[in-house]
Amino acid sequence: MSRTCDVCGKAPLYGCKVSKTYNHTKRTWRPNLLKVKTELSGRTMTLNVCTRCLRSGFVEKKVRVPKATPAAAN
Repeated sequence: MSRTCDVCGKAPLYGCKVSKTYNHTKRTWRPNLLKVKTELSGRTMTLNVCTRCLRSGFVEKKVRVPKATPAAAN
């Protein structure tokens, strides 16, 4: 899985963690990605979307409606 958002292109950032004694250790900040089923131009697709894009409404989640069973119809 690539660690980039399919909507905004947000990707990991690299830098150094700096301790109190000023020791530098390499680290990575990764975006908060979710696999979301969405409908684009009539087709259902699974996209990697960051939570900021999901919250801002750039992508609509496709809601799954369960099928009615005969026992529940009574």
